[in-house]
Amino acid sequence: MRIIITGSPGTGKTIIAEKLSKQLGIPLIDIKKVVNKRKLAGKRHEVDLKRLASALSFLKSKKDFVAEGHLACEVRLPADFVFVLRTNPKTLKKRLAKRRYAKRKLEENLMAEMLDYCTQRSEKTYRKKPLELDTSGLTVAACVSKIIKAIKQKKKRLDSVDYSGELRAYLRPGR
Repeated sequence: MRIIITGSPGTGKTIIAEKLSKQLGIPLIDIKKVVNKRKLAGKRHEVDLKRLASALSFLKSKKDFVAEGHLACEVRLPADFVFVLRTNPKTLKKRLAKRRYAKRKLEENLMAEMLDYCTQRSEKTYRKKPLELDTSGLTVAACVSKIIKAIKQKKKRLDSVDYSGELRAYLRPGR
C-alpha cells in the first residue's frame, strides 16, 4: 500500500506518518530527509522539484510505503491514498510560533492553510481528490486510527475542511 501524507508545516505530518508506518509495518519515506541528503534545497530553502521527483523515482518500484512531507503535494508519487492533514489556523499559529518561525514564514504557512493550498495542489498533482484529515484537537493515535479506518473502508472522503472564515477574520483591518 502506497500512502502519501502531506499538509502545511505544523499539521502533524511527521509524527502521524511515523506512527502510521510503524503500525502498518511499512517503510517511512521522509521527503525532508531526501531533500537534505541530496542537497536539493537552495540558499533560500527553495527546492528544485524536478530534482526531487528524480530523487524519489525509486518509489515507483515499491509496493508499500508511507511518504511524508509538505512537498508531497508538489511532486506526483505513486499513491493508493493521498491524505492532506489540516489544522485550525489558530492552533497552527501556536505550533509554528513554538518552532520560532519568523513572522513572514509563519504568516505564509497560515495563509497556505486558510487557502487550502496543499489540498488544491494535491488534487492537481494526483488528479484525484485527496482525503483531508483535520488534526485540530485530535491525538496522534486518533489521527492514525482515522487514517487506517479510511484505508480499510476505501473512503473517498474523510473530513470536510474549510478555513475560509478564518481567512476573512485574518484579513479584516485592525485584526
